[in-house]
Amino acid sequence: MAGSDLFAFAESEAREESSQSAWKILSVEDDLAYQASLLFSLRDIKVQDRPLEVLTANSVSEAAMLLSHNADICVILLDVVMEEDDAGLRLANTIREVLGNAAIRIVLLTGQPGMAPRSEVMSRYDIDEYWNKSDLTRDTLFTIINANIRTWHYLNELIQARNGLQMVVDAARSISSKQNLSSFTQTVLDEIGHIIGVKQGGIVCVASSDACSLTETKIVAASGSYSHLNNESLDQLALDGLEQCFLSARQQRSHQFGDDYTVLYFEEPEFSCSHYLVLIHSQVKLSDSHINLLRVFSENISSGFTTVALVNRLSDLAYRDQALGSHNRNWLLRELAIMPTAEMRNSELVMVDVDNFSAILVTFGEHYCEALLAALFIQLTSYHPDFNSVARTNADSFTILFNKEHAPSAQHLWEMTNQRLVVEGTPHHLSLSVTRMDLGLMTATPPNQILQLAESALSIGRSRGEQVIDYRPEILETITSSYRMMKELQYALENNELFIVLQPKVQLDNLQVVGFEALLRWKKEGRFIPPDQFIPIAETSGLISAIDRTVVRQAIGAVQQLQQAGHNLPVAFNASCIDLRKPGYIDSLLQAIEESRIDTGLLEIEVTESEAMQDYDEISPLLEHLVKLGMGVSIDDFGTGYSSLAHVANLSATTLKIDKSFVSRLGQDLAGEHVVEMVIRLCERFHFKVVAEGVETEAQRQLLMSKRCHVGQGYLFSPPLPITEAIAWLQNWPPQG
Repeated sequence: MAGSDLFAFAESEAREESSQSAWKILSVEDDLAYQASLLFSLRDIKVQDRPLEVLTANSVSEAAMLLSHNADICVILLDVVMEEDDAGLRLANTIREVLGNAAIRIVLLTGQPGMAPRSEVMSRYDIDEYWNKSDLTRDTLFTIINANIRTWHYLNELIQARNGLQMVVDAARSISSKQNLSSFTQTVLDEIGHIIGVKQGGIVCVASSDACSLTETKIVAASGSYSHLNNESLDQLALDGLEQCFLSARQQRSHQFGDDYTVLYFEEPEFSCSHYLVLIHSQVKLSDSHINLLRVFSENISSGFTTVALVNRLSDLAYRDQALGSHNRNWLLRELAIMPTAEMRNSELVMVDVDNFSAILVTFGEHYCEALLAALFIQLTSYHPDFNSVARTNADSFTILFNKEHAPSAQHLWEMTNQRLVVEGTPHHLSLSVTRMDLGLMTATPPNQILQLAESALSIGRSRGEQVIDYRPEILETITSSYRMMKELQYALENNELFIVLQPKVQLDNLQVVGFEALLRWKKEGRFIPPDQFIPIAETSGLISAIDRTVVRQAIGAVQQLQQAGHNLPVAFNASCIDLRKPGYIDSLLQAIEESRIDTGLLEIEVTESEAMQDYDEISPLLEHLVKLGMGVSIDDFGTGYSSLAHVANLSATTLKIDKSFVSRLGQDLAGEHVVEMVIRLCERFHFKVVAEGVETEAQRQLLMSKRCHVGQGYLFSPPLPITEAIAWLQNWPPQG
């Protein structure tokens, strides 16, 4: 049976359609003018005769939505500085660590290279390229897109091939119980013996090829008097003049029948280089009926050789890396699945990943990189000869299994991170990241998740600047708890479960209330979730904008309720610089104020010092605009950041808030007092109001007044209260006596 008869392939129409499908590119850029110029530069570009489809996002949250709905995005042009100065870097980490997408190519763009230096970014984050916007000509952009699409296509094909071959092999294995060539041929010999009734003599099956001599031909199965020759070469068999029968069968590609022998010929599959020859040697001459039975039997089993060869070939493709000859990811997953618990408890997994592999691939090309990885594979196996097995688990990573008694030491792992190789006569230095996992911790974990966790540990190590990292159970706990909290936070936002409470700001000398700060609260299952737990997750997942909108809406509502109760007091609310930088945020804020018909001066926006100063040139004009409109602007947690005197002198703010960490140290150490005095002097010099946070004792109030601080907030006066309780509290404040 010809191998081409085994499968039917779809013809030209489907192939032409798929060949014309567009490459998907995602541009994440909050500068609409620059994004428009990118779109203009990318027009009419084709890669491998396929056009580009450019998707656009103007924020991290929009990009996350597009990524969730478009699994075939191959390149992201990602602005570093968007909602905040590291928004692009956080999105890159989310793609690699949370989504687990190692194939997508990330090209970082920046108009402010000083904010995220190239050397630091490329060493800490899994970024493929990093460009200054001013350096991007159309030709450069075409080169970048072309190279990264080719890289993505290469990696994606590897992933799809592994998955597809795995499914094919599993399907083929379910067809027949005889999947192994040895067991299949042995069964064939047994059945032939039954058909012709061989009681004396024997039967032997050999795998041969036109290029091999008979003496080099290997016996793959034998029975009867030849059963002791299994896996031997044919020269161990006393042919007694039967050489010509073998040669005739191979050359004529047909069965040969003699007086006391028969050689059955089975055509080789197209994907195999072997013929299968079965010698039947019997002291009894075969009858015509026996010969006819053997012909019919041969016709029926000839496809079996093809099927077995196909299964074995597909097994090789599915479980072996064809470029290096090593085991692959599918093989390792299968081994982990069948590994006994006792063996897992005595095993360690070491995963090594080539740093900046994409850059090496683009620079040197696929052929050189395969030679480089082949040299690395040989060096890894020779460096630690006591390994159990090694598999190529990604395009740029290997995973090695060890018994614990032979596992490499911490020193050996560090040595492994620096590899010096010679490829095609040229020395090459490779930097590796390494993670080690005790499989005894993973006995109840699915194999695929084991590898994903090892990869996550590698990614976390890179983000921390660590080249060697030990997997710890907290990594899984961190990933799952963060994802669970993100989903719960999303549900809380959709169902209005987040709310604000008000904490009063009090004149320290006469205890008169001068305003409130709105603080966000989330109560879940009877307990409060601290903001420092869910706000970072909101920022990473793109939910922070929805939270900021919720806070603004409720702060405006609080002002209205206070006015209705006869209290014309301002309410301060916290805003993230992610939203402040977002186009249209200020306009939407002012529109909400106008629709509510409250005075702009009854709202005060608070931003942290660290956020305001990290992107000072962009944030300061926005805050200045709000100040001119009559809104108060407070710089929260002042003293904990890194403000320069030049920035403080020109700061677009009305109030500085002394962080509670310094207030709590008043009267206990001089350092805290010096910081408080410094902030107060700055406020006096540059005409800022000053508010002390975290005032909890009468002694602190007295010390603050002695240092000319006039306003404070803290538990000495009141904890944060729901709006209705805050209004009731005002009726009884200040306390009498």
